[in-house]
Amino acid sequence: MRTLPPAFVSAIGFAALANGLDFDQPTQLDRRVRRLAQQPRLDPLRVALKPLFPIGLPGGYITIAYLTAHWMKRRDKHGSRAITTAAWLGWLVHRAFKLGYFRERPPRPGVQRRTDSYPSGHTTGATSLAVASALVLKDNEVISPKRAAAIALGGPAIMGAYRVIADDHWTSDVLGGWMLGAAIGLTCCAALGKQSRRAPRVVRPNNAIRELESNATRSRRRARQA
Repeated sequence: MRTLPPAFVSAIGFAALANGLDFDQPTQLDRRVRRLAQQPRLDPLRVALKPLFPIGLPGGYITIAYLTAHWMKRRDKHGSRAITTAAWLGWLVHRAFKLGYFRERPPRPGVQRRTDSYPSGHTTGATSLAVASALVLKDNEVISPKRAAAIALGGPAIMGAYRVIADDHWTSDVLGGWMLGAAIGLTCCAALGKQSRRAPRVVRPNNAIRELESNATRSRRRARQA
């Protein structure tokens, strides 16, 4: 339950940021960061980060979630459901939000106008998966706290930077994706992080003895009747 307070704070921050944004007017921060991100000297970085695009799609990060969960189940680790649920909700929640919230994406020549800018879906999905995976793996003592922090913070940071450098989202879209994804990942860990695989049924010795005696009694009765 220790992850619920920060999850609540993240959700409130996400909603507050959405309330303060305009449909077609980016913030001053958005404009400044976009000018810096579109400098020609960053072209090599743009090319290097391009492979992140399929990973940030639902088919990418949900697949990674199931592979991680399968690996954990094979080793009898708890919390695999938190990882897969966080990945699914990272996609479903942000898509549901975009059905009623409209914000124009950065305009680009030759690119069709879109109004599904906030929050960044790539960033939301990557963050929800990274946060949930890092916490679950740390709780299982698979990775150290330092490595867990690197996954929970580093993965979302790289994905968010890519979405801004690729000019697909405003900086505030990425901030919203970080907050929404963190809220989802933390909530899933609080609700499902400690759930383990169902343990095999263990027959207590007393029950086993009574069952053997009962079987022996039935066998003697059938023998007398015969």
